[in-house]
Amino acid sequence: MLAIWDIMNDLVCPFSPNLSLNLGLFLHIRRDLWEKEKCIMSPDGRYHIKKTDAGEEKWIEQSFGCTTEGTEITNPDLRWTGNWTYDGVNEACNYRLSKDITEIPLTVSEIQKWLINNHPVQIEDGPHVIAITGYNNSNSTFTFVNSYGDRYGNGGFGTYSYNDISKKTGIFGEKLGRAFIIDPIPPKPVPVARIRISTPIDGGRRLNINLWLSSEKSPQVKRKIWPPPHSMDSSRILHYTVRLPSEFVWPPSPENRLVLDLYDSGEYSETGGQIEEFIAVFGEHSISCKEITSGPISFKAREHRRFIIS
Repeated sequence: MLAIWDIMNDLVCPFSPNLSLNLGLFLHIRRDLWEKEKCIMSPDGRYHIKKTDAGEEKWIEQSFGCTTEGTEITNPDLRWTGNWTYDGVNEACNYRLSKDITEIPLTVSEIQKWLINNHPVQIEDGPHVIAITGYNNSNSTFTFVNSYGDRYGNGGFGTYSYNDISKKTGIFGEKLGRAFIIDPIPPKPVPVARIRISTPIDGGRRLNINLWLSSEKSPQVKRKIWPPPHSMDSSRILHYTVRLPSEFVWPPSPENRLVLDLYDSGEYSETGGQIEEFIAVFGEHSISCKEITSGPISFKAREHRRFIIS
């Protein structure tokens, strides 16, 4: 669902931050807090009442919203306290569903109808879930994006044949299940940074990369934006859009510089990597890191680099 949500956010509001899974993880892990009373209080002190027509766990994403990776890095060990930041609570209302997710018929024509209207489709495949993002009539296939990372399939993408859909034949399970669409409220532009880092095909791991984003003269502690804690991710490319620190005043200037600290821990490999993009964006206004505009900059294992936008 979040893959579809991210894609649709970028269609209407380019450079919207990547969404975090923390809210959904919390609701799944701590069902005891809301199943009986049918309501929950979010960290900002608001009560959210379960809607009778909403799905099992999606009602709070209509009422409260969804935080983003820039402020709430997805944490598999999520608990309500200790993982939510004030920034995350304040920004969640910008990323809300307008209504519950809607089931649609799992047919070739129905999926094509939604894709033609720039709307990805969520599919259950056995115990797994994927997002169908395109189709090709010349070879009768649908393309899906998979959460297993960019070492899966073709850079993280796979395909179903039209025949697979018609016969409901799964790839990750014996049978395909249900199909869904979602209807997010279009987000408003927010100041963000987009960062692209690649590591070598042979042995590279983006989990080696540690990133901190900060406003240069701010007294606040530098915010770590990558990697997620306890992740088993094996991907090698990080293409990441995160919200700027709340204390940062747009636009970047010589007196108000945006700082990205990068450190390669070498924990998973000695490959190093290269940073290919670091830009700050707010609406249609963007500013690039001048050091990178002439080409990618390489770094080695256990090397610290600092990049500045002003």
